[in-house]
Amino acid sequence: MIGVIGAGTMGADIAALFANAGFEVVLVDISEEALKKAREKHETECLNQLEEAGLKKKDDLVSSVHYTTELRNVEDCDFIVEAIPEKLQPKIELFREIEKLNDEAVFATNTSSFMPSEIAEKLSNPGRLTLFHFSNPPILMPLVEVGGSRVSEDTLEKGVNMAKAIGKEPVVLRVECRGHVLNRMLGAAGVAAGYCLLNHRPEEVDAAIKNLGLRYGFFELLDMIGLDVARDVLESFREYYGNRFTGIRSMDFFLEKMVEWGKLGKKSGEGFYKWEKGKAKIPFAPPADVRPLVAAIVNEALRTVEDGVADEETVNRVYMLATNAPYGIMDVAEMLGYQNILDMLEEAFRVTKLEIFIPCEKLRGKI
Repeated sequence: MIGVIGAGTMGADIAALFANAGFEVVLVDISEEALKKAREKHETECLNQLEEAGLKKKDDLVSSVHYTTELRNVEDCDFIVEAIPEKLQPKIELFREIEKLNDEAVFATNTSSFMPSEIAEKLSNPGRLTLFHFSNPPILMPLVEVGGSRVSEDTLEKGVNMAKAIGKEPVVLRVECRGHVLNRMLGAAGVAAGYCLLNHRPEEVDAAIKNLGLRYGFFELLDMIGLDVARDVLESFREYYGNRFTGIRSMDFFLEKMVEWGKLGKKSGEGFYKWEKGKAKIPFAPPADVRPLVAAIVNEALRTVEDGVADEETVNRVYMLATNAPYGIMDVAEMLGYQNILDMLEEAFRVTKLEIFIPCEKLRGKI
């Protein structure tokens, strides 16, 4: 039996993946409304996405999911995934509560930014908790990042096997950092996107991103993730990495105001775009010049390698699986040329003085 804590955007889809794979699922949320929305999603959107992803095994997900507000219902679960809002202390406290109820299950966290060891620090056995991080949207994208520096071999093996059981492709990360591999690249894109908005509209940026062969534009993806989640992730990054993930002040202000106004993206019906029936209403627009954004992603990807979190092959694979693209970020770098990437970063830094555009030594070594 599988426990999923949090019935929001990610939790509902993760529960659907397990139910579809033949598991009985306990989906827990403190909000009855969130559980109701998750159930409705399981009746329609999730089934459609499972079919589109080539994963659909069942026509009925709801009968395999127990929707509850009572955390004690996970006491008999064998594998428990946390997908609650991106705040560290509540995650720590949640797993401490679950540990009192269940002393045998493997614990897994879908945290977007925090390190598994940070979340597991108060557990009597920190080795029973693994990273289990999906790309968005989790049903359609193959990636699950699995691992951590303190996770036991048995827990890691179970995490890998669970990812495979629901039709995903796990990438094992043994060295920790906030944001793992995927979201460090996405965080760099978020800061660089503010620079692009100095001269372009969101739909122009997204048109260019899609021209690169990606299914979703950057601002469309932010809407899908949730602008409140994006804000929380950036806050986590700035706490850990300092000014590297500090962006253009007007963009930060705009993001804060969007969250304040309740324009959170897909889940609220409006963010950068208006959403109807699960689809973004994106105006036609000519493509922007997004090379600085791509350069920032390449730079952060190489910095991840420089930090010893993953090698270039793994970083490339994470990008491919996270985007379902036929190429990875290192392939993009080869196509653009490292000298061109360096030139774009230096020009962007000259204009903005943002640290995200400072070329890392690994990039300079490619010239």
